[in-house]
Amino acid sequence: MKALQHLALNCANLKKQEQFYSRHFGFRRARVFNANTPDEFVLLRLGPMCLELFQAPAEHTSLVAKAQPVGFQHFAFAVSDLEATLAALHADGLPTDNIIDCGAIVPGMRICFFHDPEGNRIELVQGYKDEFTE
Repeated sequence: MKALQHLALNCANLKKQEQFYSRHFGFRRARVFNANTPDEFVLLRLGPMCLELFQAPAEHTSLVAKAQPVGFQHFAFAVSDLEATLAALHADGLPTDNIIDCGAIVPGMRICFFHDPEGNRIELVQGYKDEFTE
């Protein structure tokens, strides 16, 4: 295995989710599959990682994403400036949790959680360093 290639999300509003991840995290469209059909989905890229966004069926678009008892809990983004990232989210009306200082575990590490517009839990991480390196 070389790397985790993508994470797929079913979206209540695919276009709004694409705008959110592009605006706040710098994702860019890499490919559109089944263009201009009801089964259209997009692949967004940020470095080596991609997000694959699917439009959820109409009967599910009122649902809100949440952590599962088994399976998906959250996904995390490394950021260089936690405060600037939070300020941009707040400017767009997105609430966030308080910053958590994890310096006792990893010197210099701080994290903050929030939810994307559809309820997926996201962690922002600044200052993380691996304990073990190859």
